[in-house]
Amino acid sequence: MHEYLRRSALAVERLVPCIGPTYREMLLTAAQAGAWDIAVSDLVGALSEEDVAITTAEKEELRLLMVHTGAPLTHLTGIRTAGHRST
Repeated sequence: MHEYLRRSALAVERLVPCIGPTYREMLLTAAQAGAWDIAVSDLVGALSEEDVAITTAEKEELRLLMVHTGAPLTHLTGIRTAGHRST
């Protein structure tokens, strides 16, 4: 469980700057509350909704986190991947 929490925090920290302010506040609120299952799920939804391209490695990390919680992977499949993401 500790590894899941650490990896979730890193994924949110790394990817939250890529999304717009509408979703960012909601994600940061969930993260600050320690609701990582919600934060990761909302992050995936935001990335898909806003059509943000992430690296294949980042997408795989999100997939592993989603699988850990048993969350559906529906929105994850809609996320584009790119060879390198510039921030």
